[in-house]
Amino acid sequence: MTVVNDYSKPATELPDHTITAYAAPAIVPIRATGTQAPVFCIHPLEGLTSCYAELVEYIDDDRPVFGVQAIGERPASLTALAARYADHILDVHTDGPLHLLGTSFGGLLAHAVAVELQARGVAVDSLVLVDSDPLAHRPQPDLLSRMGDVIDRSRVEELLAVAAHNEKLASRHFPGVFVGKAFVVSGVESDGGPAWHAFVNGTVAKYLVPDASAFGLVGPLVNRFF
Repeated sequence: MTVVNDYSKPATELPDHTITAYAAPAIVPIRATGTQAPVFCIHPLEGLTSCYAELVEYIDDDRPVFGVQAIGERPASLTALAARYADHILDVHTDGPLHLLGTSFGGLLAHAVAVELQARGVAVDSLVLVDSDPLAHRPQPDLLSRMGDVIDRSRVEELLAVAAHNEKLASRHFPGVFVGKAFVVSGVESDGGPAWHAFVNGTVAKYLVPDASAFGLVGPLVNRFF
């Protein structure tokens, strides 16, 4: 299916949403060109989408890929946060279906965004959940090393605060029901796949891998699902 949205404009022309002093846009174009339905990758616990840079190498060249990064607002619930992210996604994607993807906490949030978009009549063609469990969110160790060298180190305290807030949201959240197809990739030691059946009205394809954080392994599997 061809999507008529024009994603070729540079990031500076995208809506200017910021995360307080960190000045990161809510929608980050990882690959802004292509005619296929785009993929929106929802950030993990700390709010950054740099972790998805490797993943895009395994997704078809003709498919736009965007990161959905943390914003400065601190909603009181994960459902409210998902509604705000749905607003931002629809700022740049105005027509046609889309795909959602998230890893760990980002999977839980991607599911909530999918439920919100469907409530607005937006077609979510697929939902990809990587190393994510709807009912047993696991604290993420060593967040500082996961942030890497791409951030301004003076913002570490702010990003840790984002992570702490998101962890609280996850602990209070009970998912809704997504209608459609979901692809769940889990590590052999942390299989959350079976738990997603209760929150997906449709096909749930599950895949176990040795390490769900290794996008070199996960990426080719994910690409075949879109």
